[in-house]
Amino acid sequence: MSRKLIFTVLACLLFLLAGCSRFNAAGPAQTVKVYTTLDKTFVAALCGRFAESLPQDKKIAFVISDKEDELEQADCIMSGSTLLQQKAAAGSLQKIHAEFADLLPAELKDKEEQWVTLFYDPAVLLVNQAYSRKVGQQQLLHWSDVPGQKDARIVMENLSDNESTMLFLAAMSSRMGQDECIAYLRQIRPLVRQFAKFPITPVRMAATGDADIAITRRSHVFKYLQNDFPAYILIPEEGTPVNLFGIGLLQHSKRQKETIAFIDWCLRSSEARTLLMTTRSGYLPVLPKGENGQAVNRDVLWTNTFYKSRQALEQLAADWLREIRLADAGEDAK
Repeated sequence: MSRKLIFTVLACLLFLLAGCSRFNAAGPAQTVKVYTTLDKTFVAALCGRFAESLPQDKKIAFVISDKEDELEQADCIMSGSTLLQQKAAAGSLQKIHAEFADLLPAELKDKEEQWVTLFYDPAVLLVNQAYSRKVGQQQLLHWSDVPGQKDARIVMENLSDNESTMLFLAAMSSRMGQDECIAYLRQIRPLVRQFAKFPITPVRMAATGDADIAITRRSHVFKYLQNDFPAYILIPEEGTPVNLFGIGLLQHSKRQKETIAFIDWCLRSSEARTLLMTTRSGYLPVLPKGENGQAVNRDVLWTNTFYKSRQALEQLAADWLREIRLADAGEDAK
């Protein structure tokens, strides 16, 4: 074999080996950038488990940020419905063509399907076990049962303090009517011993017996649940105010296929539903049985359907502050 031929063969072999080396050393074919207002550890767990479920030749890497100045460089947003609604109204999101999003009722997604709900966080009654044994569990099943607990000590957050508490007030007012909601809160006002500044306070007080009933969020409780936790979570049978959490695909993103695959996985996968528990998120899935069942009953999910503008939401909070929070009913603690 001539030297020229040998040289040509070796050159071809080196080229092939170099090509194989580059292919094998290459990382995931696509990277999806996620901006989130949720706990980054929780979002990373969801994205990581989805990535692990993919075949080797379809791997996706996720980069997760909670820095607001990086939002516009992201491919998608995972957040509460308020931010998603704002981005959709501003024309910042594109339509989502996700198979399992079709199973969701209209109330759980944007009317143009520019964002969809993945899970929700219900308001709950956290009832001290000793108090429950004294009065009987059957005496406390509904929101309407709370005013009848004349000797109960109730603790709840200040409803004008943050987005979550204001949405609780807006959802309850949307379902009951504002006058009826204010009247209801006025009924339980004499029982409220504290309007707490921090979410942990109602949970701690119900657990230690410093309060009999805490009005709080399921997500706040799940961070502290243990086998011997001395209080139990009650979701009123008729329904409860909920915060919706979902995902939107930014208009400029070229990662539609990858993001939609992630959305479908979150909605249908039993692994995703398991992660809601193992990460202690406290969130509940909008498709409780994934691809094998129907969406959660929307009639028991009370959402803010009336107070659409920020001004309307802040006015409602101001009305509550004036008529309930500052009403003449003493508090044991501040």
